[in-house]
Amino acid sequence: MNHHYLSVCAAAALLLAGCASVPPEEQLNREMAGVSGKSPIFAAGYRDGCQSGLSAGGNRAFAYAKDLGKISNAEYKLGWEDGFRICQSRQVQRNNERNGYDGFGSPYSWFPRTGVTIGVEL
Repeated sequence: MNHHYLSVCAAAALLLAGCASVPPEEQLNREMAGVSGKSPIFAAGYRDGCQSGLSAGGNRAFAYAKDLGKISNAEYKLGWEDGFRICQSRQVQRNNERNGYDGFGSPYSWFPRTGVTIGVEL
């Protein structure tokens, strides 16, 4: 009986460990994978923009980041804008997938899909 209880607890612990979220630094490194080969200043802008985009997309593990000393540099600015746009979009998509929401109607399957929007975009 005691061994059965321990095996059930161990299985539950493994399941919970598998559901744990990715640490913020690891997630940011994954988001940066497509930036290899770019200049260091572009990569720095992308990293800051990505953190800001993840935050704007609803990930509370990240905060807004922008190096005001570098924002006048065109490469940093372009990297920041790309990082923000791409990472925010990915975060919103992950949130929608996690919540089972496909854009309109999924949580309310009884509600008809008209294709009409009310002018609100994320």
